[in-house]
Amino acid sequence: MSVNLKEKVLGAFYGAAIGDAMGAATETLSRRRIEEVYGGRVTAFRKPAPETPASGREAGQITDAFGIPWALARQIVRRGEVDARAGVDALLEWSADADVFERFAGMTTKKVIRQLNDAAGTMNYWEYAGRLGNKLFKSHFYALSSNGAAVKAFVPGILNPGDPDRAIREAMTICMTSHDDRISISGACAVAAAASRAMEDGASVEDMVDAAFYGAGRGLEWAPSNAMSYPGPSVPKRMEMAIRLVMKGLPKEERIALLADTLGTGPAIAETVPVALAILVCNSGETMPSIFDAVNVGDETSAIATLAGALAGALLGAKSTRAEDRRTIQEKNPLDIEETGARFCELIQARSLARDGGVAHELQER
Repeated sequence: MSVNLKEKVLGAFYGAAIGDAMGAATETLSRRRIEEVYGGRVTAFRKPAPETPASGREAGQITDAFGIPWALARQIVRRGEVDARAGVDALLEWSADADVFERFAGMTTKKVIRQLNDAAGTMNYWEYAGRLGNKLFKSHFYALSSNGAAVKAFVPGILNPGDPDRAIREAMTICMTSHDDRISISGACAVAAAASRAMEDGASVEDMVDAAFYGAGRGLEWAPSNAMSYPGPSVPKRMEMAIRLVMKGLPKEERIALLADTLGTGPAIAETVPVALAILVCNSGETMPSIFDAVNVGDETSAIATLAGALAGALLGAKSTRAEDRRTIQEKNPLDIEETGARFCELIQARSLARDGGVAHELQER
């Protein structure tokens, strides 16, 4: 089935937003607790339970998992390019709402934003770590390799349809503004390359997964020399493990449970990215079934469902999401997805023309 550019861009944005907002109701809960609290699987927007980070917010409202990539998309549209400043300004724009920042900023993003706002430079690195109140962070840097890098990376991915190398390099630029380590870069580049491939007409979920492996490898190979390098699990090897698990001849519910029990579904990028990709494989890339499984897998459900929704939406287009969910997203959040999506498409086309013109000029000179 042929899906046009605008449909794919809107599919990525709506898919990500729906996944995030639906996952807000189940965030940090175990699979068993989700069923206890909501009386079964969550397959619609629900008011978040008191024990979730989004407690007190309405059904259908987004969190940081889509809020930060959305701010990034808006910054890129305003600038007409991807640069480090776009990544920084996106974080500052999103964090301007103090309640949203305190509720949803993860340990890595919170550290970076506090440093950006500390104009006088009065606190050093370890004092910031102490403010997070997280002993794991202070003793184990791997805690910094979180999924915040991954959820932003689909934006440079969809900006570069069929050009995974450019998507990877631009994802690195954004990643280095907040998650400046090789593990985070590898995971972010996996997402960017997968999204780039998903934007191509006729792409399949298998194509998208192949691109994710390519991106994860290139991320490690091309990581800047100043990127931090510390012990932690390999994103591509975890991806291999996740795909193998879901290829077992078991009912889908058992395969999803295996993902959660074996790889984990926490904030580590080496958990979130492999699990999101494997959920897509389980559902043949279908958007809403992938979102539903991500929402009910437990723990970091908003981030996993954001990624699943973004990638499946880019693959199949906005019509692969439910119309009523798209309406709810627009009603419950201050988003201009249709307008920004149209401008995003214009930027994609302008960049494509500039690239093709440069290639033609180079050929003429030869």
